Amino acid sequence: MQGDITYDPRKPNDSACIGHGAPVKILVVDDSRVVRAYLDSHLNKAGYSVVLAKDGKEAIAMLSEDISVVLVDLWMPEMDGMACLRHIREQYPDLPVIMITVSHEISHAVDAMKNGAFYYVTKPFNPDEILALIEQAISTRLQAKRLRTAEGQLDKVHVRESAIAAQIRQSLLLPDLPGELHGIKAGNLSIASKDIDGDFYDCFAVNETCIDLIMGDVMGKGVPAALLGAEVKKRFMTLLYNLTRPSGNTTLPSPERIVSTVHKEMIPQLKEWETFFTLCYARFDMHRLLLSYVDCGHMRTIHLHHETNASTLLQGVDMPIGFPGQDTFKQILVPFSLGDLFFFYSDGITVAKDAQGELYGEDRLMTFIRDNAHLEPQALCDSAFKEIVSYSGTRILPYDFTCVAMKVDLPETDEKSRPEWNLTVESNMNELGRLRDFIEELCKSLGKAVVDGERIKMIQIVATEIITNIIKHAYAGKKGRDILIEASASVDEIVLNFYDWGIEFDFSTAPSPVFDGSREDGFGLHIIAHTADYVRYWRDEDGRNCACVTFFLQKRSQL
Repeated sequence: MQGDITYDPRKPNDSACIGHGAPVKILVVDDSRVVRAYLDSHLNKAGYSVVLAKDGKEAIAMLSEDISVVLVDLWMPEMDGMACLRHIREQYPDLPVIMITVSHEISHAVDAMKNGAFYYVTKPFNPDEILALIEQAISTRLQAKRLRTAEGQLDKVHVRESAIAAQIRQSLLLPDLPGELHGIKAGNLSIASKDIDGDFYDCFAVNETCIDLIMGDVMGKGVPAALLGAEVKKRFMTLLYNLTRPSGNTTLPSPERIVSTVHKEMIPQLKEWETFFTLCYARFDMHRLLLSYVDCGHMRTIHLHHETNASTLLQGVDMPIGFPGQDTFKQILVPFSLGDLFFFYSDGITVAKDAQGELYGEDRLMTFIRDNAHLEPQALCDSAFKEIVSYSGTRILPYDFTCVAMKVDLPETDEKSRPEWNLTVESNMNELGRLRDFIEELCKSLGKAVVDGERIKMIQIVATEIITNIIKHAYAGKKGRDILIEASASVDEIVLNFYDWGIEFDFSTAPSPVFDGSREDGFGLHIIAHTADYVRYWRDEDGRNCACVTFFLQKRSQL
């Protein structure tokens, strides 16, 4: 085969001889003059050039690139064989060292091999055995040199591949986002790791009031991951254009429909390549103050609520794109308010490690976002990178650092255009009638065409269950305590906030009810979760508990 070399290391003029025609040089290190003379005679007869040293100290002074193999005795004055071996490994890591000793202790052989000896021979030895080991050592060294040459060539290829991947990444995968778009301020930052990952994102206005953001991460690194990321972005853009522009259709396809369609189009290709990608697709509806969100195994988005400075993690139920058995995708609907912040990111942030190997993690990131939410989105992204660099102690991260910050910045007049409704009741079951009347009046103010009688009853049931839980758990059945209900209503949605000053009780963490007939209670929380469209809980800085429920009034198909 071309490139292979057949050689006899004992022939000084062979083309494979180390030293370009000169005899292969062997260094013999032994404090016994008899052993040195014995080895010198046999090695010279075999065609080798021999250099002799009486101890390790003298041997170190003789070391050079011309030496091909070292034979060294284990027990010697001045510097023993083990110390000599360690020095050789530090200065000449590829130089084969064969240890020779009178000791038959297995532990000595193990120590020698652990310290990098090529082989271990005990005295008395057979000279033919030594010659065979020398030939094997020279052959191994030549193979190692060939391997290093091949690795060097691969490194050059990798450098070129990384440069191509970086160009794809910069031009196609990670565009600079507009600073402000339809009432949302945006910031973004992406710093490539040594081996570029398949992170990608984009943000675009799909009509006068809706902004869509896609963010994903392709499994793999380098050019293949970058090219697949570019292909994914192209599919989403083309699909959105085909579903809206040519027909003049003013109704936007929902995020779940868009993701499902792209998945069906790409699943044969992803199966063939045996790969997948995580994705989040977020649509900000600035008219309805509503986020439609599809999460396919991506990092959980942080939603920071401006009014309470509380954080919510957005997480869907879908598997990554490319997983078999996934045909449809489910979007979640999240109301937002003036000043709310959304932070999208890749796993390059949370998997960063400090000097002790501890991950940065999701909890630290949430705390950082909460403490720095006052920053403009771009400044927040820049500060997040500085935070990770400070935590890990290096700017060279193992994975790409990618993040996008979106902050709602609507005029206050838009937020206050909704009529406000307030009611204060006491922690007494007799007050439930007043609560139901309040809900009915609120709903009827919107008109029958918006909220029918059946929907009013369902909202009343949810409100009743929440008040009942506050009386039983937050106030432990004590009467005369205040419960404040603040409501806002529009043709799009009804939002109810229930405030109390009792014991903290997050009903969203309560266990699921038992449906085997063994219990007669515990179903209220289940009713709340499955009747309201969006439920969240927090405790503010004043010690108030707040349970917030949202009911969307438009048909789901219009979202």
